[in-house]
Amino acid sequence: MRRCCWCCVSLQKGVVAIGVFGMVCASVLTVGYGAVAVTLEEHVTACRQGHARDLLGLLPSCHDLSDTATLLAARIFVYIQVSVWVLFLGFSILLIVGAVKERGGLLVPWLVLSVVVMAAVVWSGVRAALQHRTLDLLASVLAVAVCTYCCLVVRSYSRLIKKEALIPVLVPSTFTHTRMLCENPYAHTGERRELPPAYTAYPRPPTPDKKGPPPTGLGFKI
Repeated sequence: MRRCCWCCVSLQKGVVAIGVFGMVCASVLTVGYGAVAVTLEEHVTACRQGHARDLLGLLPSCHDLSDTATLLAARIFVYIQVSVWVLFLGFSILLIVGAVKERGGLLVPWLVLSVVVMAAVVWSGVRAALQHRTLDLLASVLAVAVCTYCCLVVRSYSRLIKKEALIPVLVPSTFTHTRMLCENPYAHTGERRELPPAYTAYPRPPTPDKKGPPPTGLGFKI
C-alpha cells in the first residue's frame, strides 16, 4: 500500500488522521466507561437499598448483581475497558508523534493494542450472532473492517520508513577533482619545471654480457 484512502492522501497524513480519530474515540469511550464504572457502584448500592438507579440503561439488573460472581465479572469488565481505552489514547498520541517524526518504533504499541481490540470486537460479534442481536453484529463487523484497514495503513507506513532508512546515502568524495601533490603545476601553462636532483633520471648500469667478463667498476676489464 503506497497511498491512504484510495490514493487521496499520503500514508503519513493517513496515519496522522488515524491517530487523531483514535484519540477522539478513545477519549469518548474512556469517559463513557468511566461514567459506567461510577454508575455501577451507585447502582449496586441502590440495589442493596431496594431500588435501582440505572440512569444509562447499560448496567445489569439488580437480580443479576445479587450474584457475587456476576458482580465481580461486571466490575472487572468495566475497569478493563477503562484501562484499555486510556492506553489506546496514549498510544494514539504516540502514533501521531511517530508519523510526524518518521519513527517506526512508536507505531508498534498502537498496532499491538489494535489487534487486541479487534480480537475483543470479534468475540463480541460472535456473542451477538449467537444471541441474534443483528445491530450489535453489524456494528462489530463495521468496527473490525475499519480497524483492519487502519492497521494496514499504519503497517504500510512503518515498512516505508524502514525501507527509506535502508537506502544508502551517497556522500561525494573529497578527492574528486583534486590536484595530486606530485602533479606538475606548469604542465598546462607550457612552462617547464626542472625536477629536483632526487628525481633526476640516471642511466642504468650496464648489464653483464654473457660472452664477456663482468665489469669490475675500475674502468678496465679483467
